[in-house]
Amino acid sequence: MGGITAPFGQWQSPISPTLLGASGVQFESIATSNGKIYVIEARPKEQGRGCIVEYSGQDGRDILPAKYNASNKIHEYGGASMIAYNGQIIFTDSETQDLHKLDPATGEIERITNTDATLRYVCTAAINASAGSNVGPEWLLAIEEDHSKPLPSQVQNRLVAVNVQSKEIVNVASGDDFYSAAQFSPDGSRVCWNQWSHPDMPWTGARVYLAKWNNGQVTDVKLVAGVPEKESVSQPRWGVDNTLYFTSDRTGTWQLYRTNVETLETKRLALNGLEDAEFSQPDWRLGNCTYAPLTVTSMIASYNKNTRWTFILIDLTNDTWRDLNVPVTDTIIIADTPLSDSKVALLGSSETSFSTLFTLDTAETVQLNAIKAASDFVMPASLISHPEHISFPRVHGTNQEGESHAIYYPPQNGDYQAPAGTLPPLIVCVHGGPTSMTGSGLNVTDQYWTSRGYAVVWVNYGGSSGYGRAYRDSLNGQWGLLDTADAASCVSYLNSTGKVDKNGVGIRGGSAGGYIVLQALCDYPDIFSGGASLYGIGNVRTLCDDTHKFESQYAFALLFEPGTSEAEKNRIFLERSPCYKADKITAPLLFLQGDEDRVVPLNQAEEMVGMMKKAGRESKLVVFKGEGHGFRRAENRISAVEEEEAWWKKALLKL
Repeated sequence: MGGITAPFGQWQSPISPTLLGASGVQFESIATSNGKIYVIEARPKEQGRGCIVEYSGQDGRDILPAKYNASNKIHEYGGASMIAYNGQIIFTDSETQDLHKLDPATGEIERITNTDATLRYVCTAAINASAGSNVGPEWLLAIEEDHSKPLPSQVQNRLVAVNVQSKEIVNVASGDDFYSAAQFSPDGSRVCWNQWSHPDMPWTGARVYLAKWNNGQVTDVKLVAGVPEKESVSQPRWGVDNTLYFTSDRTGTWQLYRTNVETLETKRLALNGLEDAEFSQPDWRLGNCTYAPLTVTSMIASYNKNTRWTFILIDLTNDTWRDLNVPVTDTIIIADTPLSDSKVALLGSSETSFSTLFTLDTAETVQLNAIKAASDFVMPASLISHPEHISFPRVHGTNQEGESHAIYYPPQNGDYQAPAGTLPPLIVCVHGGPTSMTGSGLNVTDQYWTSRGYAVVWVNYGGSSGYGRAYRDSLNGQWGLLDTADAASCVSYLNSTGKVDKNGVGIRGGSAGGYIVLQALCDYPDIFSGGASLYGIGNVRTLCDDTHKFESQYAFALLFEPGTSEAEKNRIFLERSPCYKADKITAPLLFLQGDEDRVVPLNQAEEMVGMMKKAGRESKLVVFKGEGHGFRRAENRISAVEEEEAWWKKALLKL
């Protein structure tokens, strides 16, 4: 450690709120065409606008005129707001939610859909006559979401094909609640897609379908794989030879499969030693891509074990594989169209690098080339706190079987050391979802705290992804109990190892993570000294009534066992809603919330603050105008960090 002695939590750091909130960009999606790479950069300094940037070699240039914002709201979470093909871009504009065609060479834009303001679109694939005789005119595959009726349950989704020349829109698939990942086969003769209906989420029971395609006509629709509430199929994708690939968790983890489209014979890729690896992740947003076929005989894929992603090259002739030893371990999105027979573009991060645009070439020697990092800030090595994956026993709650998992970051600042015999305050972070996961990639927010002398731990509680379906399903019927107990057990474990100050433990989280914050402060008031809930859930009953269609039945399986009576449901709603037990909270509680949040509406925070005030408890609500589920504008992101830091100084450092 360095020569300056100062208490934990009071170290000076070059990572400022401005750097955290306004510097850099967030990569939203990636695509390739004609040897060029296209990414959408969400820019806080431009009010969160999604700008499309073209990279040719190391050089990037903005190609989207400033009046457009590439962003869609399908399923409310969006994702993959553009595709690239034949040197052209199809994107969704945020204001209209219509499809537009962009010519990168000229900057000219053509509006493809121009429909009712209640319709939303996102394009998933494009094809034209060059692909084969079955195609004819230029066609797009797109998801259409109809909000013409007021209730979330009345929102209608379907898969459509759009003729670029005539603007005709034809139905491809309808009748289910949700659709995603539609793709044309390389020869233009078939299409594939994912679909699912309530009560499923895509990670509990999505299915993949296959159909013949002939110039706007879809015939011979067949189910390939997937069972409602039992098997999740994700990422259907075509091989060069028209073999259909996808991931399925039928064996307990998301494994890779191939299907012969003529016979529908389906087999798992028998990758020796990787039977317990996860080759996919929950489809919260569109555009999930963790593998890409390169040739008839080769595929690049990435898999996850204990939150760490690893890249491999697969020989498809015999299902053998080799580790590419690539230092990209988190936040993986591969462009689904390769740059060549050996090369892909991808987005990813590592323990020492922020999210970065890379190319990965496997020809002869493996070459990883960094093109653009999300942040221009060069993190000094002396500031980087390296993560430690930990597994710990469950010692709280009613379910104390097995282990839970977390990623721990110790305080780290090369210029400072703490007084002898002192321990650092701890910020417990809990991810949203709850069906999600926190990986070990370099996150400037974590380093913001650790460089100031806080310890940080991210809890991958029961229900998190990345550890197999059984672990993911363990939260069913236990939401607000098992996850909260796992957070408390993590603190007890770290206390037992002497790593943290047990009298200075705070807990923070967003969305479902914010719900865990509130539940933890209610149920374990002796463990936590403060909390920060970012757009968190205080009343699970009203959440079920108010939230958007995609998640409108998500909470039921998390809260209730099958066959639960109405009376028991009412009891659980009360028991699991922090707003009804706010009097149990003893720690000060900060709420950060956007006023345009449709996922967790503002009324959740307002009701919770009202109940806190009624119980005589300390709280503060900060509302950010024009923000939804998460903060995109630079000034609001900066303000949120400043509010939270002031809160921790008071709650944990007692300053």
